[in-house]
Amino acid sequence: MKALFFHLSILGISMAPWLHAASTDTNRLEEPPQLSQAAVQNAFQLLRSEYIRANELDHSTLGRAALRGLLQELDLGASLIRNADALRPAVAEGLISEKLTTTLAYARFQSFSPKEVQSFRERLKTYAEQNVQDLILDLRSPAMPGEFDIAAAILECFVPEGELMFKLKQAQTERAQLFISHQKPVWAGSSLLLIDEDCCNLAETIAAVLKHRGQAILIGTSTRGATVRFETRPLDAAWSIRYARAEMQLPDNSSLFGQGLTPDFPIGLPTGMKRQLFAADRRMSLRESFAESQRARYNEAALVNRRNPELDDFILRSAGLDSASSPKAPKDQVLQRAVDMVLARSVFEQAQLKWDTAAPKQTTTIRKAIQAP
Repeated sequence: MKALFFHLSILGISMAPWLHAASTDTNRLEEPPQLSQAAVQNAFQLLRSEYIRANELDHSTLGRAALRGLLQELDLGASLIRNADALRPAVAEGLISEKLTTTLAYARFQSFSPKEVQSFRERLKTYAEQNVQDLILDLRSPAMPGEFDIAAAILECFVPEGELMFKLKQAQTERAQLFISHQKPVWAGSSLLLIDEDCCNLAETIAAVLKHRGQAILIGTSTRGATVRFETRPLDAAWSIRYARAEMQLPDNSSLFGQGLTPDFPIGLPTGMKRQLFAADRRMSLRESFAESQRARYNEAALVNRRNPELDDFILRSAGLDSASSPKAPKDQVLQRAVDMVLARSVFEQAQLKWDTAAPKQTTTIRKAIQAP
């Protein structure tokens, strides 16, 4: 079926009429049959000679259509890029990091550059010294594909020295390059990783390795599965082709290419809103991107001051003016849920609840007294 679709797309022929006819005829299949190579070649010859606009099917048109169909078939494996875009940085550089509470820190790579990796390692050391217990690592930046040495350097902050982190298997060879941790980890606390379809190959590798090792919880939406090393070759003065040359594999030889990661806690955020928030993160505190402002209420203090903030708020909204309850800037709901999970866990831990403990004796005595006739 894929072969027929592909070859017909080369000729610029739409399959919609064929599918419509097939759906109305109960004696025909709902999809094209699996044709032999000879049948496909015969179809090409007939169309190139007897198609009503066969003169338009020159070699240049067929070549471009064939490449377009092949790239669509390969999906994440290959793509065309403009040479000018390849040289232009897609995102800003610099590690975004901040302590959200006394025991919770946040960090996000923007371009996965070596400088960011060095800053990240230093920040983790500082957080560990400050008794920070939880880390939210945001991997949702739309960074360009990078080299796996960067991913290995980031993972060395978490993985014990001497342990295999992942492999990189080159095309058309059985040998694989092994990435082993060569440094002592600097972070031993819990890690929550934020992921989505914008994750680059390095971000997906970091999330996959830490998830595979049981060292992280994934929050967000599914990733694309672009865990490959890309190589870029120029085609002409204007265009280059980027294609997968090597594939990342976990220590158990499993691969995520084309499959991606599924979050443990799924929650989404529109891409446009996320990028708007990311741009604002460089100008304001991260708290503003997830913390909700408290609405003023009519309480005892307001009664003493002879004011009713709820009434004032209603009057402003009725006049079409901004008030305390008016919609504010959008919030990063994914980050909000991650912070909620950490805070909720700390509440349970501090409460020291004993779920399997029997009821106190006085409670049992009272219950018997109530049930007595």
